[in-house]
Amino acid sequence: MITEIGALVGILKVLLEAAKTGRELFGGATKKATAEAVKKTQERLAGIADQLYQSLALSKMLPIWLNEHATVNLYTDKLTTVQVKLLDQRLRQLISDSIHDHFSGVFFGTSFAVLPGVEAGIKDFRDRLKALEVQLNGIPAGDAVAWRRAWPTVKTRMQDLRREAEKLDTLSEAVQASLVHELREAAKLA
Repeated sequence: MITEIGALVGILKVLLEAAKTGRELFGGATKKATAEAVKKTQERLAGIADQLYQSLALSKMLPIWLNEHATVNLYTDKLTTVQVKLLDQRLRQLISDSIHDHFSGVFFGTSFAVLPGVEAGIKDFRDRLKALEVQLNGIPAGDAVAWRRAWPTVKTRMQDLRREAEKLDTLSEAVQASLVHELREAAKLA
C-alpha cells in the first residue's frame, strides 16, 4: 500500500512538472488545456485518497469487530444461568462499543459516500446494531428467563450482523484492490 501511495505522489509531481514545462514550451495556447488536465488529475487523486482512507478505516476495524463478535457463542440453544450472565455482559459491551465507543468513530462517524456500494451496506449494518441495542435494552440485566425468551431473536440478529460485516469487509478490500490497480496503471503512464 505504501508503494501505491508513493506512486500517487510521484504521478502528481510528474503531472505538475509536465504542466509547468508545457507552459514554458508552448506558451499560453496550451496553458489552459494543461491546467485543466492537471486540475482533473488532482481531483481524481484526491478522490482516490478519500476512497483509500475510507476503505482502510473499514478494513482495519471490521476484522477487529468480527473477532469481538466471535467471542459470543451463538451455537448454544439452552442457556445456563452462567451463560446468561456472560452473554448479558458480552453482548451489551459489544453493542455499546460498536455504537457509542471503540468502533463508533468508523461505523457511525465516517461517511462512506465515495465508496461504491458501501454506503447502503454500512447503513444496514448501523440499523441492525441499533435494533439489537433497543432489544438488549428491553431485557433486564441478568434476567435469565427474559434472556432465554429473547435468545433466538438475539442470535439471529447477531448472525445477520456478522454476515453484513463480512460483506462490508470483502467490499472494502475489493475497492482497495481496484484503487491500487488504478494507481499502478497510472504509474505505468508516468
